[in-house]
Amino acid sequence: MARQMKTANKYKEMDILPVMSLMTVLIPVLLSMSAFQKLAIVDINLPERSEISRDSEPPPPDDNALNLTVAISKDEHQGYIEIWARGGSLPKIFFREMWTFRCRSDNDTITHDPRTVNKENPPKCQDGRTLDPDRFQFSIETIHLWALHKESEEDPGRILMSVYSKNDSAYVDGNNDFVTSLEAIRPGSTVATLAANSARRLACGQSAPGVEDVCSGGQLAATLRPRSAYDELARLLMALHSRFIDSPDADNITIVADDDTAFDKLVGVMDRARDSGFYKIQLAKLAAGE
Repeated sequence: MARQMKTANKYKEMDILPVMSLMTVLIPVLLSMSAFQKLAIVDINLPERSEISRDSEPPPPDDNALNLTVAISKDEHQGYIEIWARGGSLPKIFFREMWTFRCRSDNDTITHDPRTVNKENPPKCQDGRTLDPDRFQFSIETIHLWALHKESEEDPGRILMSVYSKNDSAYVDGNNDFVTSLEAIRPGSTVATLAANSARRLACGQSAPGVEDVCSGGQLAATLRPRSAYDELARLLMALHSRFIDSPDADNITIVADDDTAFDKLVGVMDRARDSGFYKIQLAKLAAGE
């Protein structure tokens, strides 16, 4: 009997045209259902202070009202924060503005006085490279306000130092004064921060309710560095809120600034005001000549 030869089966190529047609229909449907993040630039203009007409009678003053106002201002050399309440003003909080840049070359940060950097002298990174002279301001990561102690208006001022926790909170003692020495931060001592009911006992390697671990790897994690003017402001606002808690406008605050004030500064002041108990915040523009 003749041997039958086996022939290989021939497979037909798969017709993927229906699948491609289905994908052509699904892709537009999926895109139409997707939610994309919308980015927008908001141009903020502070409202002008309203002026009272001479023909109209001003409203009678409320002797119990706090009338709290915080103003951010600056001159050619440095800036200051001023607080008004009940028709009087507190001593100015003078500060020196400092800019912290993020270097892409080494991913490190550098801090400079903005008066010392410009197109001719751009900021220099830790690795020796300089930032783009035309775009270095876009590399600003943080605007610091270092508090100054001044004996007079002409005094250039001395930078105030404070001890900060590893969580970036300024320590204060039982009298609500800033802790200015690392020797005061040791296991067993009691300190607080600029927050309500924040008193805690310090320990090393131990953390519990009312106890703060101030060590990291067996070493003290607290640091002594320039005090923030925002923290000076928060300390005064907390004292005002506690003293005048019964005022009818005890939760109100007006923040005044000019159009040249960086938005970061406004946010910093608003954050401290809210943390101090002033939740009703109004913004106003500093009038010319103030």
